[in-house]
Amino acid sequence: MERTMLNQGISQLIRDARNELWGTITDIVRKNSVFKVRVGKQNRITIPDAEAEALGVKEGDLVQVIIIPLNIPQLTKNKDNKEVEE
Repeated sequence: MERTMLNQGISQLIRDARNELWGTITDIVRKNSVFKVRVGKQNRITIPDAEAEALGVKEGDLVQVIIIPLNIPQLTKNKDNKEVEE
């Protein structure tokens, strides 16, 4: 009986956490934009026109950028069991 109640409590905590996380992700996506860009000369990036217009971003506005590299080298282990870049 105690174990069943404990399992139900844990299950409810997991459901609540999942719902809270989903709500946070939904808020982020609704109020922001996610797109891929190439880094240009002098490490510059350009916000696509459609994204800038949809967000109301104009030249000179301050925006926050989160960088997530898409071409991160993978680490593998060599024959000596040491990590090396591929």
